[in-house]
Order: sequence, then C-alpha cells, then structure tokens
Amino acid sequence: MDRIFAWDDHRSQVVYRIPGHTHKDGREDSDLAPVWLPAEETDLPEGVSVGDLRKVKVEE
Repeated sequence: MDRIFAWDDHRSQVVYRIPGHTHKDGREDSDLAPVWLPAEETDLPEGVSVGDLRKVKVEE
C-alpha cells in the first residue's frame, strides 16, 4: 500500500492517505473523498521534507 503524504495546513501536521483502501470504520479512500490520517514527520520517505508536501485542509 502506497501512502500519499500531505501537510494539513489547518492543524499544522503531516497527514497521509492510502488510495483505494477501505478503513475499519467502512470509509473508502478515493480521490473524490480522501481519508486523511495523522502522521509524523519521521514517517516521510527519505529525502522528502515537510516543505515538499502539498497543503490540504482536513475536515473532521
């Protein structure tokens, strides 16, 4: 499963999603309805920094 990382500009934190993944709560991640999950900067792939990430606004 490939993770897509982004920066949650609203909460100032790294987040990720797994396209096509169905979560335990039944939500399915898609491009139209992404499911962003919190992550740590240490989770980013080698060579990727927070400044490289696109900004998103995660809704609760």
